[in-house]
Amino acid sequence: MAGPADQEKHAILNELSAARKRLSATGGELRRAIDVPSRARESFQLHRPAWLGGAALLGLVLSKLPARSKTVFVERATGKALGAGGKLRAVWSVAKLAFDLAMPLVGDLAGKSLGEISKRFTRVRKDPPSGNAESP
Repeated sequence: MAGPADQEKHAILNELSAARKRLSATGGELRRAIDVPSRARESFQLHRPAWLGGAALLGLVLSKLPARSKTVFVERATGKALGAGGKLRAVWSVAKLAFDLAMPLVGDLAGKSLGEISKRFTRVRKDPPSGNAESP
């Protein structure tokens, strides 16, 4: 004889089964939506002329863009053009100066934060360790 409790159990089980099926279907749809490479491959196979025409049009537009003008850095004192080494040397000296100025502050902040972290994770012993015959 099936009582009201058994009927409720069966209703809950049926509801869970339906929810699992919906979740499985939704997961499959999501997996397909996220799989961009296979969707792009499929789109290319279905619409090959449109893809090739778009690629040709993009190539034409990019070929008509003006060439990038080259920027030349000149040293103020001598008027000579700086090469890549000169630019790199200037950037390196500025970065080194900034690092040297910031190092004490960074060290202080790191020391404080590491101290706080170590305080959180240290264990306080309430009794002396066993096995030590001599105690001070």
